[in-house]
Amino acid sequence: LEQVEYLEKRLNIVERWGVSSIDWQETASLAVVREYRLALDELERLVVSRIFELTKMNMSGTGYKLRKHIAKALQTRSKAVRAALGRFNTAAKRLKRPTLNWEEVVSYSFLAEFDLLRESREEVRKKPWATAVAREALDAFFKTLRADETLIRVSTEMVRLLTYM
Repeated sequence: LEQVEYLEKRLNIVERWGVSSIDWQETASLAVVREYRLALDELERLVVSRIFELTKMNMSGTGYKLRKHIAKALQTRSKAVRAALGRFNTAAKRLKRPTLNWEEVVSYSFLAEFDLLRESREEVRKKPWATAVAREALDAFFKTLRADETLIRVSTEMVRLLTYM
């Protein structure tokens, strides 16, 4: 306490902040907004990761083992998403902002559907990689990468089929 008083004297602090002071209330509201932003950022990160994993899982050329691995990761991630959703809803209620339920979060399958992103610091939905056209272009690109492998596989299977007949 002596050190605090010494520091206040050196900094020429005349009156301390109290719960009723304007500075205290402004700082408290900033802390609540910060808590909301952090919860929103965490929820966004987890949901966007989930969306990308779902996209990868449904992409052609993804093998059975990788699909199983992604499915297991999605189950683990769903626990983290639920926890982040709880923190977000608590912070949103303190600011009297809309809350989300689990069904809404699970229903997001594209970034364009994720309405919460509009309340973030950055407008992620306007990034070039978040558009439907870019997603389709990426899917087409990865399919063409796999096309050569598919042709080799079809040729091999065709020879096996002809040998069998």
